[in-house]
Amino acid sequence: MPRLDLTPETQVPPDMQPRYAQVTAAQSGLADTFRALFANPHVANGLAGLDELVGQCDLEPWITYTVALAVAHEQDSANLWNAFEPLAREAGVRDAVVDAIAAGTAPRGLLPKEGIWVHFALEVLRNKVRDSTWQAVTHLVGDAGAVSLAFTACYYEMMGRLNNSFGLDTS
Repeated sequence: MPRLDLTPETQVPPDMQPRYAQVTAAQSGLADTFRALFANPHVANGLAGLDELVGQCDLEPWITYTVALAVAHEQDSANLWNAFEPLAREAGVRDAVVDAIAAGTAPRGLLPKEGIWVHFALEVLRNKVRDSTWQAVTHLVGDAGAVSLAFTACYYEMMGRLNNSFGLDTS
């Protein structure tokens, strides 16, 4: 059972309602997390700024969603998984990638151009980014892209931890 009620828009200060509407929209992927976060509108607003930054990273959406799914699986976050899985498919993440992440076998068996994003995200989450992995990623997306990927993985990890703290991932 959630520890926090999901804040309805009517309880959000009027000046923050546009931000609330933005981050709780279905395509945000983190609607319930932000509904809970708006118990403290200032924290929610600050994190909404980080959410915007994820969207402004120069990563293709399918890469961002692949990382989101890898984080959701690694953290055993049903809330994140259920939010991002349909968005990932819509963005073009292949069924084989989604299935491999869900089964916990990814990046094994994936095409290198798909598996590298899972591999990198898992190394970031496990605090074990190897130089060879960093070099592979920077070869594909440059230094700025590698920073974006690391930020994206860490952002979704934080949101997953918040979901856990708020009791959003319990049955």
